[in-house]
Amino acid sequence: MSVKRGVELGMLQMQVLWLLGKKPAYGYEMMRELNAIKKTKVTQGTLYPLLAKLAAAGFVKGERKGARNKRVYSLTPKGRAVMRQSCAEFVGNFSGIISDFKCTSCGCSK
Repeated sequence: MSVKRGVELGMLQMQVLWLLGKKPAYGYEMMRELNAIKKTKVTQGTLYPLLAKLAAAGFVKGERKGARNKRVYSLTPKGRAVMRQSCAEFVGNFSGIISDFKCTSCGCSK
C-alpha cells in the first residue's frame, strides 16, 4: 500500500514500524527503546492500542513465543513497504530542517 494512497502515519506509528524493521520485539522492549529516543514517555496504554491498530491494518503481527508465552511483534511485508515509504517521505520533508539544526561535521546542535 502506498503512503500516497491513504496511509498517513503519525510519528509514534512510524517509530514503532522503524524499530520493528530492525528486529522483532516484545512490547516492553519497544517501550524501553522508544523511551530512550523520545522526550515523552510511551506507556502500555499508548503502545498496545497502537500495536493493535497496526495489526488491524496488516502492518504488524504478534506471535506468542517462549515459555512465558510473550507476544513478539514483527513487520509484515505490507508493514515493511509502508515503513520504508513513510520514512523516505519523512526524510524528504524534513531534511532541510534537520540539516539546519544538525552540524554535519561533528553531529552537535548548532
